[in-house]
Amino acid sequence: MPQAFSRLLSPLDIGALTVRNRVLVSAHVPGFAEDNKPGDAYIRYHRTYAENGVGLQITGGTPVHESGLLSTAKNTLWNLDESIVPGYRALSAAVHAEGGRILAQLAHSAGTVLINEPGWVSWSASVTRSETTGVISHAMTLAEIREVISAFGDAAERAARGNMDGVEILSAFGFLPQAFLSPLTNFRADSYGGSLQNRQRFLFELIEEVRSRIGPNKILGIRIPGDEFEPGGLTLDDMKSVCRALTQTRNVDYLNIIAHTNITHTGRGKHWAPTPSAPGTFVHLAAAIRSEVDVPVFTVGRITDPRHAEKILAAGQADMVGMTRAHICDPEIVSKIRRNTLAQIRPCVGANTCIANRYVGKTIRCMHNAGVAEPGSIIVKTTRPKKIAVIGGGPAGLECARISAERGHRVALFERDEKVGGQLALWAMAPSMRELGGIIRWRIDELNRLGVEMQCGREILEDEVDTLDADIVVVATGSDDHTGSITSDGSVQIVSPHAVLRGNGVADKHVLVFNEGRGQAGLVAAEVLLRQSCAVEIITSDIAVAADVDPTNRNAWYERLGEAGVEFTSGYVVESVARREVRLRNVFDRRARIRRDVDLIVSWYGCRSNNALANVKLSGNKQIHSIGDCQSPRNVEIAISEASVLANTL
Repeated sequence: MPQAFSRLLSPLDIGALTVRNRVLVSAHVPGFAEDNKPGDAYIRYHRTYAENGVGLQITGGTPVHESGLLSTAKNTLWNLDESIVPGYRALSAAVHAEGGRILAQLAHSAGTVLINEPGWVSWSASVTRSETTGVISHAMTLAEIREVISAFGDAAERAARGNMDGVEILSAFGFLPQAFLSPLTNFRADSYGGSLQNRQRFLFELIEEVRSRIGPNKILGIRIPGDEFEPGGLTLDDMKSVCRALTQTRNVDYLNIIAHTNITHTGRGKHWAPTPSAPGTFVHLAAAIRSEVDVPVFTVGRITDPRHAEKILAAGQADMVGMTRAHICDPEIVSKIRRNTLAQIRPCVGANTCIANRYVGKTIRCMHNAGVAEPGSIIVKTTRPKKIAVIGGGPAGLECARISAERGHRVALFERDEKVGGQLALWAMAPSMRELGGIIRWRIDELNRLGVEMQCGREILEDEVDTLDADIVVVATGSDDHTGSITSDGSVQIVSPHAVLRGNGVADKHVLVFNEGRGQAGLVAAEVLLRQSCAVEIITSDIAVAADVDPTNRNAWYERLGEAGVEFTSGYVVESVARREVRLRNVFDRRARIRRDVDLIVSWYGCRSNNALANVKLSGNKQIHSIGDCQSPRNVEIAISEASVLANTL
């Protein structure tokens, strides 16, 4: 065992069971279930973590009662009846065969999720309207409280009969136990409302029921907030009291500390904190609660580096460390620690592509790791090595070159700029996006390790493609941004976000950013301009600025830019630009607005494919392929995924 990770790799007793190390893959929904049960893909997904050495892993939130579904999609687990038991048995057998431990997380969404189907009603502690979904919940009667508590017990018993190592009760994110705990969502006047002692009654009765159904030899854990960070909500002092009382029942084997609530817009995004949120964002909450209790305490929240995890354990801030998004990015973290190849760990950069895909019901994806989409897939060595020329050193080109070289091909990469990275390298120049540069740096290190020839400052022209010493040419020339159709009389300069990122500073002070590309480019440019003391307004014809950005990232951008004084204007297009005056027109009712004394317009209408080389005809048996934005401008995740698919077939 590497001494530098003696704590992280040491075993931990949790209740009656022992886990082999302190690495946790916490509960999340990967979207690989089949007919709401663990099928082959779901089992391969969890087996991958177990075979790479994870100590403990937990299924995503699994509803126990129809009044608390998390989704109606078939790609999520349901624990509503006996049909889940065979899937649990297959899942637990796969994890146990690799030396791992796995728990089933049991959940009731309590009005935090919009189902919007006839006959379905969301039950909660009180009548509450969710800011994030608009759901107005039904206040549970005493009979319904007893029904749901019994449903948790039934579900826990099914998990035990499925040979799972235990269960985790989801009492976070505004789900039902937290809905009863929190004064934000519990307005009851009976014995389940009012004082904190009354509000915690539901959770205590629930865990007593669950413990009685699974017995003493299974793990029973609670995922619970250390603080809601909302005016009038649960505080850290409240949660210290609740956690002390929970552990005094002797029914709870561990506490898994998170924060916030999904009932509010801000809370919904912040418990999945994206870059540039500080690593270990909730560690202080776990540490504070750990000092009050005598059971293991888990911590989570942007812990991406095993060295950081080791320091948390060494400081006594927690007993187990969740590295969930880090493992989605690289499931081999523990294996690489043991092999002493830390430099090869693919670093999670907090892009939250994984969260974004789950927000819209898709299977989990990763901007950085295309392999997560195919659970259990591996890179297979080629039996027929070839010479491959990759033209373009953006994310798609870098990934294609990396996997091709890993498979045993001889690879050369050509990039017209003086450094690789493409548009992603530009975005990573902005303060909030610097971490995304890790996607590029990791691939450069891997290409160097694999001996890939990289020629920067070398543009390949159409008539040169066929002269390359290659059996296969991969075109990954990306796309270029453009400023759209806005015209000016010359009084106001019009530039693209990329020009702002490439520049050495601007003298202009009043800047309008037209973010018609729907993504983050305009936001990144605005942030750079703020650092140069510009007054910035972001304008879009869409219903909201950066409408295509997932809520966790969008909310964080709104907070950062809003606090810096940026104005957001949606539903407007540019009608004219003259004499430093910009005339705007509302796209719905044609109302006009005027912006005067404008110095600079940053205009982003998306990108245009740089596809000049894509259809070049090659001589003999040479092959040519194109990937990424040179086919159609999309995003980094798609570019890397297309590169992965192609490279694994060459």
